[in-house]
Amino acid sequence: MKVTVVRAGGIAGMVTTTTVDAADLDDTRTEALRAVVEGCSFRERPGPVAPAVRDGFSYEVTVDADDGSSHGVRFVQGTAPEGMDALLRFVDDEPAGRRETGR
Repeated sequence: MKVTVVRAGGIAGMVTTTTVDAADLDDTRTEALRAVVEGCSFRERPGPVAPAVRDGFSYEVTVDADDGSSHGVRFVQGTAPEGMDALLRFVDDEPAGRRETGR
C-alpha cells in the first residue's frame, strides 16, 4: 500500500507531495497505516476544489492498494471527508515518508 498526499496553497502557494509506502515501514507502522486508511471515506464532497479561504490549502489524497487498485479524493481545507484528518496527520508525521516541495 502506498499513500500520496498533495497539499497546495497556503501563504507561499507551495505544493508539497508526501508519499508513505508500507514497504518502507515496520509491521506495526504498516498496520497503523492500514487502520487509518480503512477509517477514511473517499467519497467526493460537492463544492470547490480550490481553497475557499484566503491562503487555505487544497488536498489530493491517493491510495494505491496492494492489489493494484487505486482510489483518491480531492478536497479543500475544512471540508475533509470522514477520517481524512487522521490520515493527513499520519502521513505528515511519518519519518519514512518521502517529501517533495515545489511551486
